[in-house]
Amino acid sequence: MKWLILFVLSVAGLETMAQTEPFRPSYVNHTEAGLLLGRVRYSNGSIQNKVESKTNVTMQTFNGLQIKRRLAIGVTAGLDWYKTALINPLSAGVRYDFAGKRQVRLFATGDAGYGFAWFHQDSDGYKTRGGLIINPGAGIRYGRAGGTAFTIVLSYKRQEVHVNKPLLWEQTVRYEDRVYNRLAVRMGISF
Repeated sequence: MKWLILFVLSVAGLETMAQTEPFRPSYVNHTEAGLLLGRVRYSNGSIQNKVESKTNVTMQTFNGLQIKRRLAIGVTAGLDWYKTALINPLSAGVRYDFAGKRQVRLFATGDAGYGFAWFHQDSDGYKTRGGLIINPGAGIRYGRAGGTAFTIVLSYKRQEVHVNKPLLWEQTVRYEDRVYNRLAVRMGISF
């Protein structure tokens, strides 16, 4: 979380005051959907260190305020469908335009927060809870500056999940802590 605050403060300091026209803060939205891609290694009973590729669905929306010509801050909400969990990430978000021509611009994204299991339906005896989430990345925006644009984003997504499981035999506690590390590929629109 400290790195996100330092990033926002350093980026805000990069803005120059030598702008020809006055800047007015405005509402900004990025809505995207895509895939979470990753490789998972696990052990299950007699199967030791099995490795599988996983593909999951993700969608999110960033709603915020464009506080500088290149910098927007706001809140990101979404849905991530993993094989055994439906997580609803809610996080603080930053969007920063690096460079580009008028129609094509490179931008950075950063989200940090908590994933909730609000819409997840557990089997009998199971209790799934979300956990911390971080999601830094970069993207390209095609469209008019200050107008509607098409976006493609590539990011790293780390999501923690805790699952309490039903007890077996003489167990007093049974749980599983999961960490989903995924490459997120999303497409969407911004305005």
